[in-house]
Amino acid sequence: MTPGQKNALTLQALGLLDEQLEARIVHYKAELQTSPELDAVTAQVVAQIKAMQAAVAGGGDRKPPGQIEEQQIQTLRGLLERVFAAESGTNFATQTLKPIGRRIAKLFFESELHDKRQDKEKVIHHAEQGVYYVLQRYKHRLAAELDGFTYVSDEIAQLTRELLVKIERDLQVGFLSRRSPELNRVLLVYTSVLTDFLHQHLPPRLDQLSKLAIRNAGTARREGSLAYKITADGFGPFRAEWQRLFMEQLVNYCGDELLARIEREQHELREETVRFFTDPHVFSETCEVLCEHLYDFLCLEGFLDLPVDWRATTPRG
Repeated sequence: MTPGQKNALTLQALGLLDEQLEARIVHYKAELQTSPELDAVTAQVVAQIKAMQAAVAGGGDRKPPGQIEEQQIQTLRGLLERVFAAESGTNFATQTLKPIGRRIAKLFFESELHDKRQDKEKVIHHAEQGVYYVLQRYKHRLAAELDGFTYVSDEIAQLTRELLVKIERDLQVGFLSRRSPELNRVLLVYTSVLTDFLHQHLPPRLDQLSKLAIRNAGTARREGSLAYKITADGFGPFRAEWQRLFMEQLVNYCGDELLARIEREQHELREETVRFFTDPHVFSETCEVLCEHLYDFLCLEGFLDLPVDWRATTPRG
């Protein structure tokens, strides 16, 4: 890919990340029900914590912003080195590669089943694929035709509708089962590329990434900033800046390396399969899983305070 294509892909993937986050927050808040009594207790605890933080921040030994910034950078760099160093013994890659694979497989099968290309652009490789596409196009008309018949009983009418659904499902399963081997071959290559990205490409760049993320996010220059951690009100700017930097590295390394390895290892793949792995959705899903696990780690280490909304909306099954 050209540098311009990589930049465009990075921006598209970041946009998808923001859309997914906003959609989950709206959905979460729309269904949230709380107890007034519990809210009152929570508010009291929060007020007490803020009072203690204010007392600490107001002490005579409060560090200047520049010093706070340097300590935050140093702490973040040390934690990131623990996560991404191949010899550190952490299981970060093990924990993240499996959910990434599941998400990409789901995206792949959805793209195959709901191919929006025009008929002249479609190439049918399997009998189940062609019949499935036709059935998808006319299934509402077929269902309406079936409903227009006269049946001897409601039971026969229901069985007829269920048979149409079964035929569609069987075609779908048959089609996807034929596509699975090719997907699995590419996923193995993608997993290998991601592992090298995490343990080889990122470690030499962690110092620069830490500096840019902390300085550009301004987490050390907010009111009440602490040297040993990023507070909850600074998480939004930190998240936006870190994910921008992380996505740039992810797209620039993985995009080229995946295509190079596929060509080098002479995998015989369809053009649309290779093209799928340059889709911004693939990179947004990958970045989301990796960053969410990273935020969990930073939170458990006491460096990052995560807002309640973020913690409650991240799980997606």
